[in-house]
Amino acid sequence: MAAIAAIGACAPKATPPPVDDMATAVAQLAIDMLSQTAAAASPTPTATLTPSPTETPPAATATSEDAGRMPMTLTYAACWFGPGPSWALESNISKGKGVELLGIGNAPGWYIIRNPYFHQPCWIQAADLKIFEGTDLTRYPVMTPGGP
Repeated sequence: MAAIAAIGACAPKATPPPVDDMATAVAQLAIDMLSQTAAAASPTPTATLTPSPTETPPAATATSEDAGRMPMTLTYAACWFGPGPSWALESNISKGKGVELLGIGNAPGWYIIRNPYFHQPCWIQAADLKIFEGTDLTRYPVMTPGGP
């Protein structure tokens, strides 16, 4: 009995699987490329020199602290690669999530934000976004989507 216990104690221990250095390098390269792509000027939404639409953002009761705050989603909102369902859906954004406003869509009722999950531009309906009073929308470019 003691011999069996001693043999079991001397048996080699299970080792964790080896790290796949190639897969790790490829994954890191993909992350770096996506980060650089998101930071670069995207060919999908592009800035134009046209004046911004006269549409006003959804009204909100605001205090002086609201000016300059990041807009936030009012509902569980869809974020598209262009204005609406004829474009590919990038993701849905949770209700109450703060987002970075990048521009005003050339299609009435749309804004371009930085997707808080994938960190790239996407289009969201004005009705799904709370923009606080005091936000200077004239400082944002009017943006046009690329091809669907």
